[in-house]
Amino acid sequence: MQRGFLVGAVGGVAAMAAAGGVLTHLLADKDVQHTTIDPYPGQPHVKVDGHPAVERTILEARIEGWYHPLPWVGKDIGKVSCPAHLKAVAGATGTCTARAGGERVSIPVRVIRVEADPATPRVTWKFER
Repeated sequence: MQRGFLVGAVGGVAAMAAAGGVLTHLLADKDVQHTTIDPYPGQPHVKVDGHPAVERTILEARIEGWYHPLPWVGKDIGKVSCPAHLKAVAGATGTCTARAGGERVSIPVRVIRVEADPATPRVTWKFER
């Protein structure tokens, strides 16, 4: 009878670990963001080195909104600050910062892909936990 309990307990722990792994994978997909740079006619828009860019306020808001940690992944962060806009060029990188438990946390951001019209591109970017 003890052997049956042990097999059930081990099986239950394995199932919970598998479910936790699947949940982590699904929530990690929220790190990828899509932003279409669509300036209003006659309004200024952000450029970096002559290229359209994702405004730093968009980066900050999206990271704050989606950086919800799981107990085993990430940290609970405070206000996010990005020092620069993110150039809409595949491979462009930057680093934002936030506070977590009194410590400064670095949050790398990276452009994965840029599609559509170069004047109003759809930028796919990702932040790291």
